[in-house]
Amino acid sequence: MDRITEANDRLSNSAKQKYCAFKNLFDLRIGEVYALCFIILFIFFTPSDLFAKEIDYQALQEDPLETAYRKLASPGDIEWDEEEMVSGGAPLLISDMKWPLKSGELSSLFSRTRSKGRRKHLGIDIVAPKGTPIHAVLDGIVEVVSNGGKGFRGYGRVIIINHSDQLWTLYSHCSTMNVKVGQRVKQGDVMATVGRTGRATTNHLHFEVRNAKGTALDPMKYLPEYGALPSKPYRR
Repeated sequence: MDRITEANDRLSNSAKQKYCAFKNLFDLRIGEVYALCFIILFIFFTPSDLFAKEIDYQALQEDPLETAYRKLASPGDIEWDEEEMVSGGAPLLISDMKWPLKSGELSSLFSRTRSKGRRKHLGIDIVAPKGTPIHAVLDGIVEVVSNGGKGFRGYGRVIIINHSDQLWTLYSHCSTMNVKVGQRVKQGDVMATVGRTGRATTNHLHFEVRNAKGTALDPMKYLPEYGALPSKPYRR
């Protein structure tokens, strides 16, 4: 009888141990589920202000327009054009534009973005001998004749022409300037001569085109094929 009782006690203890082990495992799993639910609820219902926002360090070195253009241009395969996206592009009269030099060689092309070792270049450079005539690309009124003064540091001697309040053209690094502010010029008139004034390492013309909102336009998109100058791009 005692042996039967002892056997029953052993079975009872074994069952209790198995039950306790199962209960502990079950309690552990339940705890893990509760913890997972808590984490999910915390993520979805915690105010976003508690999370640190990623800093766009590149944007800190750009103006807002450059940042917007970069972010729009980066995803997908669509090539965004800042002229059309922001400024409405170029006026119709730009289609009649002629080359500012009749001889020379293109050395630097238009670039709206910065990259390692390069800076943005909002115009084109045409290398030519000192004294080469610079022509007005369209009819207009001389708005600026500057000797590298305030607002034109680095440009050297610069001329800006207003074309019907729709388009502005800039001619810089001039050696001589033959026009005055307020003077009317006709397309093809000689206004200045090529030089290397301002920040320039060789004799050349830096030529820019801007629309009514001040957005720089790529001159090569609008200058005619007739009279096009040979190109040998390099960066100074």
